[in-house]
Amino acid sequence: MRIDYEDSYLDDDMRVHYEDELFTGEVVHRDNAGRVIAEISYVEGVPSGPQAEWYSDGTKKNEGQATFGLAVGDWRKWHPNGQLAEHSVFSPQGRRTHRRRWDKDGNLTEDKSFAS
Repeated sequence: MRIDYEDSYLDDDMRVHYEDELFTGEVVHRDNAGRVIAEISYVEGVPSGPQAEWYSDGTKKNEGQATFGLAVGDWRKWHPNGQLAEHSVFSPQGRRTHRRRWDKDGNLTEDKSFAS
C-alpha cells in the first residue's frame, strides 16, 4: 500500500499509523509544489525496507535500506549537484562499519572503517 504523508500520523512511540492502524507500506512525502521528495517504507509503523529522498529539483539526496528502524547495508548521500557525497555500510544490527565521503567536486575526503 502507498499513502501520502498527510494521511498518516505518529503515535507517542513515533510509529506511523494509517486509519488508526500501524501502517505497513510506503509513505510518500511531497513538497509544496507536489513533487515527491521522499518515499519511506514501513512495517507495522516502523521504517523497514527501501528509504529514499530527493532534492526539490529531482536530484537524489539519499537512499538506503532500514530494518526495524535501523539502517542496514549500503546507504548513499549526494550533493545537490548530483555528486556522491557519502557511502556508508551498516551491519545487519545497524552498526556503521565503513564510511567514505567526497566533496562536491568528487574528491575523497574521508575513508574510515569502524570497529564492529
